[in-house]
Amino acid sequence: MKKIKVAELKDGDKFTESIYMDEKLSNMLVPADTSMKAKDLERIVKWGISEVFTTGELIKDAQKKEEPAAIANITDAADSKFFITYASMIELFSDIMNALKKGKKPNAAVINEIADQLTEMVESAGDIKDIDELVGYINKSDKLGEKYAVSGINCAILSIIVGKELKLTPIRMNNLVIASLLHDVGMLRIPERILEKKGNLTPEELAVVRMHPTVSYQIIAKILGFPEGIARIVIQHHERWDGNGYPSKLAGEQINLLARIIAVTDSFEAMNRSKAYRTSMIGYAAMKQILNENSKKYDAGVVKVLVKVLGIYPPGSFVILNDTSIGKVVKVKSTAPLRPVIKLLIDSTGAKVEKNEEIDLVANTKLFIVKVIDVSEMEGKLSD
Repeated sequence: MKKIKVAELKDGDKFTESIYMDEKLSNMLVPADTSMKAKDLERIVKWGISEVFTTGELIKDAQKKEEPAAIANITDAADSKFFITYASMIELFSDIMNALKKGKKPNAAVINEIADQLTEMVESAGDIKDIDELVGYINKSDKLGEKYAVSGINCAILSIIVGKELKLTPIRMNNLVIASLLHDVGMLRIPERILEKKGNLTPEELAVVRMHPTVSYQIIAKILGFPEGIARIVIQHHERWDGNGYPSKLAGEQINLLARIIAVTDSFEAMNRSKAYRTSMIGYAAMKQILNENSKKYDAGVVKVLVKVLGIYPPGSFVILNDTSIGKVVKVKSTAPLRPVIKLLIDSTGAKVEKNEEIDLVANTKLFIVKVIDVSEMEGKLSD
């Protein structure tokens, strides 16, 4: 293993193996064969990191690779200690999904590496503040790469959070993460005219979409060569607790626990993302719908864990308080899911708040949430 001084690295450097920010090789900075970016170096210097580590060699005459414009768009997350790993994983996984879309066979070992890195990232997050930060990325990542790659990464993060609370064994956790990453890989085989259709799908079109868990099973087991156990988790992620899911109409505990976890995390993630045939939902609305359908669609134990970690008002939700002030949920507390920490955006007089002011609704008992508003409505208020 090599120890490299950050001061010796430059924009455009590329190595044969991944670069890590710690000697245990657990927190990735840049994946293998990926150009170093000036902003990467600026951030780790800002965090006080003077040395990085790799088992690889510098690739001579590496061509400078420009930073994707999509990553630069997420300015408020760009300084996070987790963001570089998160964005890098999406970029790497997007390459895998694009290869599959073109009928090529990607290196399954890279998928395992992504799964390991995501697990380490969530486990190193530690407290609920950092978990909130990771979940907050989910609502900001629409332009960060191939859409099913982004969905897979986001679903995996949520699944790891739930799996960690359920104290899954390392083997089951690994299976859960890989299955979460690949749960919608079968969608790559669905015709674009159906996926991009505006309005309701016809019964025939819906039947085609509902084939994707079976197609995912085939890709995972036969093309990528993962164990059939992982493929079985994926084929069951649209089964529902009341037996009205697909493709096999399994019910209750007939459904694999890991598939029941993905059923919840996939639904929450999907409700927060834009679809051509369905309007996107904010975190609160997604959580509310999952709670309303809990006894029918989902394992109540899994839903309970999601609520414990994310709260009733997930990070990123915009809310109106009883004094008419408006803010954004930035932190949740498992002991008080109805009383999160709010970043104040507009005060009770209607004036925009320029300074960074947070209100802890557990400590401030006089204030409470009276309404959740849509993000588009919030953006209109801030632009006034």
